Amino acid sequence: MARLTVQFPDRTSEMLAQLALQDQKTKTEVISRALALYKYLQRETRDSKHRIVVVDENDKIIKEIVMT
Repeated sequence: MARLTVQFPDRTSEMLAQLALQDQKTKTEVISRALALYKYLQRETRDSKHRIVVVDENDKIIKEIVMT
């Protein structure tokens, strides 16, 4: 297993700690999940030209996630 040392701005570090606490996960697990989600979004929007959207209970598009 690879070991990485990263430096985050204080705001990002606080966000990471908050997410880990809320989800009862380690910071490592939160980062791993975030990277997996990023990879999925990138693959779906770049390779297959799909759109990622957030819809409400009536299937009305609320937001579209754009990967640049």
